Amino acid sequence: KTITQTKSRTSGNYWLQAIYPENMVDISTFDAQRLGLKEGDRVRIVSPTNPEGEWNLGHGLRKPMIGRVRIMEGIRPGVIAFSLGHGHWAYGATEVVIDGQRIPADSRRATGFHGNAGMRVDPVLKNTGLVDTVGGSAVFYQSRVKLIKV
Repeated sequence: KTITQTKSRTSGNYWLQAIYPENMVDISTFDAQRLGLKEGDRVRIVSPTNPEGEWNLGHGLRKPMIGRVRIMEGIRPGVIAFSLGHGHWAYGATEVVIDGQRIPADSRRATGFHGNAGMRVDPVLKNTGLVDTVGGSAVFYQSRVKLIKV
């Protein structure tokens, strides 16, 4: 997490949004060279359980997991990282109708991407990510992903 964008609600704080308007796909210098990627290139995140590299939002709506590359020393080769708080499709990021009144989308809330849909899906349950049976939290570090330049 960055200090300015944490979870879902900080996308509505436009002072913080001005400081950090878009998150990035953080990769190592080694991986950038190996994959032929440059700072700012756009990549799609795909995985064995999400080969399309997109969120399936239901009702025919999909949101791709596409972000810009940021090359960083300190990221272990073979690992990607991204900060939370971006890539919204709700919370004002898309148009909604409430009691017949159209509420327009605010594009500032839809910047960046969120890559959790690339996480490995539990092979038994098939509708949820892997869970640490001891601690009960999501297993964030066991998902192999691939970056495809777009």
